[in-house]
Amino acid sequence: VRSGGPESVMIAINDEYADGRDMSWLWDVDFSRVNQPGRRVIACGERGADLAVRLEYAGIHCDLAPLPMDALAACEPGRVEVLLNYTAMRDFKIVLDRKEGKR
Repeated sequence: VRSGGPESVMIAINDEYADGRDMSWLWDVDFSRVNQPGRRVIACGERGADLAVRLEYAGIHCDLAPLPMDALAACEPGRVEVLLNYTAMRDFKIVLDRKEGKR
């Protein structure tokens, strides 16, 4: 792992109305910065399987988790980078707020 970089990266993609249903944009994303030696990448969300396929085509092996909290729990202790689209972030924040007793 490069100095100061995250040990794990969690990427969650949903395809709800607010996100847009067309996931073809995933093929336009340059994921090369995610691919670092020793870094664990975990795909999740409603379209996590589609994301996992895209990452594999980019040469990035990833694990697949059903939900963002499952993905987070599977991360190694240390710094984690979290990349979420709109509704994945909204849903993740609700879960985090509940864990902190805010809702």
